[in-house]
Amino acid sequence: MGLENDSFSFFPFGAIFCLTLFCFVAVRIYAIRNRYRDFNQKDCDIALILKSRMAKGELNEKEYHRLKDLLTK
Repeated sequence: MGLENDSFSFFPFGAIFCLTLFCFVAVRIYAIRNRYRDFNQKDCDIALILKSRMAKGELNEKEYHRLKDLLTK
């Protein structure tokens, strides 16, 4: 490794390990943030939920408008 003649030899596996670990952490943080944002967006869009329920026939138009007004206040 070059230690016997007092010179420095770079051992690249430590740097490769740190870079790989950093990439795994960055991808994991991105995935968690993206999943949380999608979950929040789906639950917050009240009109979309009510429209889908009205399309399925679970609500009529009068109930749709009443619930939309009630939930958006």
